Amino acid sequence: MNTNSTSAPINRRTKGFYRLYFLMILFLSQPAMAQVEGIRDRFLNNNELMVAAHRAAHQKYPENSLKSIEEAIRLGVDLVELDIRVTRDGLPILMHDDSIDRTTNGSGLVEELTYEKINSFYLLYNGEPGSEKVPTLEEAFRVCKGRIMVDMDMKTDQVEAVVEVVKAMGITDHLLFFDSDWKVLQNIKQQLPRAYLMPRAYKTKHIKKAYKKLRPEAIHIDQGFYTPKTIKQANKYGMRIWINSLGDRDRQISSSPEPQKDLQWIQQGANMVQTDFPEYWLSIQSKMNK
Repeated sequence: MNTNSTSAPINRRTKGFYRLYFLMILFLSQPAMAQVEGIRDRFLNNNELMVAAHRAAHQKYPENSLKSIEEAIRLGVDLVELDIRVTRDGLPILMHDDSIDRTTNGSGLVEELTYEKINSFYLLYNGEPGSEKVPTLEEAFRVCKGRIMVDMDMKTDQVEAVVEVVKAMGITDHLLFFDSDWKVLQNIKQQLPRAYLMPRAYKTKHIKKAYKKLRPEAIHIDQGFYTPKTIKQANKYGMRIWINSLGDRDRQISSSPEPQKDLQWIQQGANMVQTDFPEYWLSIQSKMNK
């Protein structure tokens, strides 16, 4: 009797603790989810400028690292661009190049190395290895979920391995899939019908073709055909217009920025910009979106 009489209150206290615990988790997760919901709402429902951090915010941390993703979130960018490849043993990781030579203190082709082998090396920053390792896609998603949208730069045609992680994490509505190969995007759409897509166009006339084949939410254009005709065509089919500030423009920004010139450039009609200098473009964004 004594044992029974003491166990009941303990059980009630335990149940009460877990109830309170889950309520706290729900409460704490709501601001984060609201954060990504706001970004997604702007992505889908208006034409305000959105800023994407190329390979995450890698001015302070290694590219495609968890710390560079955290930095992008801290800065307040809308999307973080991540490069997706798959290891020999079928694990999606973040890596821009087809080898790990440039970005780690190891060497070898990603598709010929196991994740265990890749994980034995460290990412480089300014040519020196630090404490950051090559993240898996799942690890990156755990940082991003509820906090930021992700531009999925598909450096692989192993779609099934990527889709498996996306489904397991329940993060489809956070992602914008990019590929120059439209067949890869078609494969993604078949497996993830609600996925957001961004094909690359090389001419204005590709925009109509992309609409017929993919019904994408955004179109990637290049400076060579950043014209009123291109903007009109993309707007006609309800696509957001993505352009890069990479290369010459970002080099100019790093040496002697000209905000008014960049403001006029983006006001020609593009409404998503990818950059190695997200903090700078966020200042342009604040001027445009007032």
